[in-house]
Amino acid sequence: MTARKTATVLSVFAWAAVLICVAGCAAGPAPRPGPAAPSARTLQRAAAVLTSDATTLRQRWQLFNAQQVLDQRCMRKLGLRYLITSAGPAPAAGITTADVLGSGSSPGYGVHPEPGGGAEDTPAQDRYVSSLPPSRRDHYVTALNGPADRLTPLTLPSGEQGAYATGGCTAQTRALLYGSVRAAFEDVLVPQDVNALFDRYLAHDRSYRAALDRWQRCIAGNGHPAQTPAALIQTLRSKAARGASPASLDREQRAAATADRRCDAESGLRATLSARRTAFLRQQPETTLSRLEAVWEHRQQALRRAAL
Repeated sequence: MTARKTATVLSVFAWAAVLICVAGCAAGPAPRPGPAAPSARTLQRAAAVLTSDATTLRQRWQLFNAQQVLDQRCMRKLGLRYLITSAGPAPAAGITTADVLGSGSSPGYGVHPEPGGGAEDTPAQDRYVSSLPPSRRDHYVTALNGPADRLTPLTLPSGEQGAYATGGCTAQTRALLYGSVRAAFEDVLVPQDVNALFDRYLAHDRSYRAALDRWQRCIAGNGHPAQTPAALIQTLRSKAARGASPASLDREQRAAATADRRCDAESGLRATLSARRTAFLRQQPETTLSRLEAVWEHRQQALRRAAL
């Protein structure tokens, strides 16, 4: 079951100061202490869960594979069939992402032709569920995702409200990996939500807009017009989904990534993005930073359990 992005309303606590005056003391309010600056560790972990790079892509790949296996085991215990969906090849260590320039000698984004060779290709698990008679399908979906009315509300930093499923095999799997179903959903939803806030911040940031303008002019001049690196990568993924041949996809991907690397060096786009992300995080409430750090910690726990 897909959970909608949601957000948290943060409470601000005002500290009342009591000023005790003695003879000759000028009466007046005591200054309130400012918020403590976030630690370097907290900023580093918060930035890590907001940044898409080769490491986070591989972590997602590992966790997806582990969840598939655990979902299958859980469903089998209920006497139900579950077909594992492939996550594709493991992301390479040196690939380029929208956030981080790759370090590999052969530039690329890790885009591969999709199994089945077409956008119409549906995972075998989805085809199996669709093939079930309605009564059996309802029973199956409930076993996998839990009752439709068993939802727990979740509030995320932007203020939007949503809910996540707490029943079924998928919930059991997530709790087994992350320690709780809530932690598993926050691993996805909290970074998405805060990144949406970051995008709005960037829309009014002059240094980032200037770097992006330089990158756009450069990438267009190199024959790969795109509004952002993310859009450039998505174009390649769309071609892969439509069944582009491995040879043509590889050629275009190398050419685009080579141009991207050149344009990033000229524009300083990704370095600017990283610096503005840090500046953005320094402005966030302590509660938001704490939730991002908790996401980092729970993800490390899930990765350790996935490796067992």
